[in-house]
Amino acid sequence: MAGRIVIVGGGITGLAAAWEVVGRGAEVTVLEASDRWGGLIRTTPLELPDGESLTVDEAADNFLARVPDAVGLCHELGLEGLLTQPAATRAKVWTGHELRWFPAGSVLGVPLDLDDLAATGLLTDDGLAAVAAESGRDDPPQVDDISIGAFLRARFGDELVDRIVGPLVGGINAGDVEEMSLQAVTPQLADAATVGGCLTDELRRRTASAGKGPVFRALLGGTATLVDALVDALAAKGAGLRPGARVTSLDIVGDKVAVGVAGPDGTDVIEADGVIVATSAAVAAALVGGASPGAAVGLATIETTSATLVTMAFRREDVPGAGSRDEPGAGLGASGFLVPRDAGMLLSAVSFGSAKWPQWDDGHHVILRVSCGHRHDHRGETLPPDHLVAGLLADLRTTMGITAEPVAVRVSPWHHGFHQYTVGHLGRVDRIDAALEADTVGRVRVAGAAYRGLGIPACIRQGREAAATLAG
Repeated sequence: MAGRIVIVGGGITGLAAAWEVVGRGAEVTVLEASDRWGGLIRTTPLELPDGESLTVDEAADNFLARVPDAVGLCHELGLEGLLTQPAATRAKVWTGHELRWFPAGSVLGVPLDLDDLAATGLLTDDGLAAVAAESGRDDPPQVDDISIGAFLRARFGDELVDRIVGPLVGGINAGDVEEMSLQAVTPQLADAATVGGCLTDELRRRTASAGKGPVFRALLGGTATLVDALVDALAAKGAGLRPGARVTSLDIVGDKVAVGVAGPDGTDVIEADGVIVATSAAVAAALVGGASPGAAVGLATIETTSATLVTMAFRREDVPGAGSRDEPGAGLGASGFLVPRDAGMLLSAVSFGSAKWPQWDDGHHVILRVSCGHRHDHRGETLPPDHLVAGLLADLRTTMGITAEPVAVRVSPWHHGFHQYTVGHLGRVDRIDAALEADTVGRVRVAGAAYRGLGIPACIRQGREAAATLAG
């Protein structure tokens, strides 16, 4: 289907879709309701004392490198010279009284080396025995979807889930592993489980054959560098970019889609050959209801939750273990730490930003990015900012021994920013896609973090795949 493609939503999914459209020689218009591009990607200056500042991401600060979509797009846009990788890659876990290393040899927290797991001290002898017993299991292939928690508890016991997998996977997705879909959230584990038998052995085989190289990459200048480059490249190719344009309706009229738009200059209707809705599921549900009621019902069942990221800058000498101003290369030794849900803390994770990313290390300050809030904890969005920061500082005092006040603080709330992939999620998405295909003759598609992957590479892939289908 060639002609004019309209994209609703100017986040990374929508912009990547537009890039694919122009690459295929079709006309594209991107409609973004807000006044900025990038959606949940945002990079801004963190103001420090004496008029200094550091450019620090307010949300995602990296992307997976072992899937090609984000790195490949960076190369297409000429950003390969700005790609970097973290200096510190291994995290720690709060045990209730100290920080201990996260297992080095693991896949999403599932250990591949029992000796390494034992050396961390994260599990009791009984917990280690439960993990070790998995090597003797001969389970049938896991075909149906199941919660991550239920699947792993049955194989490895409660301690591994509560102390390692839950803090990692639940933290990344601001969700609850007892509700999260094995197939949608952890496809690496789900695919290995379809073989049956010992999951650990199958993961070891797959890991041994996996490619080497950095797991994560980032861009000097922040993740928004990718957004800015996309916007500039699209403008140079003549794409229609309309910030502040809110889509009010989508209607199938003959073999076209009539897109109602309200903007600073009034209202108008765009006639499109195809439309990609790259918004949250809730916004998509409201937009497609007239054209596909069945799809709208399915979209409305995809829930979201909120999380807050608080960036703090401390004087280097005020952070135990960070070194002094005379030792700019000294660091905290880890990329950060995770906190189990039963620890009773407000914070859920801390990223040692200036240890992880050398470009954030000015030799004088330690940059911490402190996360809070998840599916069953809404304090991050309900507490007043000063109470929130005070609570997080109390947790940092307990976990890291920091008693000083930060010299800079930035609170970044992400309301309804995390879609929840509960058990059966991919089946729901399949039904949504089928309803749209039938009701709109394939002229309206949805793509983005609500559907088949939350991360930046997954969003880029979904946007480009939807665009390739429509633009032909």
